[in-house]
Amino acid sequence: MKILNHIQHGDTFLLKTINISLKCKCLDIIMPLVTRLASKFSLVTFCLFTELNPNPFIHMIGLKCTISLIISTIISQVFKQSVSRIRPFLIVNNLNIQKIGIDEYSFPSGHTTAAFSVCVMISLFCPSITFLLMLLASLVGISRIYLGVHYPSDVFAGAILGTLSSFLVFYLI
Repeated sequence: MKILNHIQHGDTFLLKTINISLKCKCLDIIMPLVTRLASKFSLVTFCLFTELNPNPFIHMIGLKCTISLIISTIISQVFKQSVSRIRPFLIVNNLNIQKIGIDEYSFPSGHTTAAFSVCVMISLFCPSITFLLMLLASLVGISRIYLGVHYPSDVFAGAILGTLSSFLVFYLI
């Protein structure tokens, strides 16, 4: 129990450091837009367009992104319901928060899971743009902390889950 308290304390400290120290008007505009890149609407639209593309390479990317996204989302939701971690803005004082559409629990970050699931999959097909895609997926995760809706460990777990899902789908399906 002492270890869990230590982890929670560090997680809260890092959350406050990122959430409060980065706060500025410019990021108040940019971060909600970044977080929307990994919304259900954005990713479903991306998957549909790539799956319907007549180019077999792009079609395969879309198909595998869709499968990875479905698998990672299901696992993410199972964890959310099992762990039932309360979102930080509900219990941590003095956070800068913005009201955005969220579900009840925070662990793992579904947006981060989805962003890494899709970005890692595309990277496996197109290694030359891996750096840009990992930067984009990481920015989605940081946006979730900036907005006060996730702890850093929620984001880290989402990144791991999305990445593992992509590797599993890419190499086994």
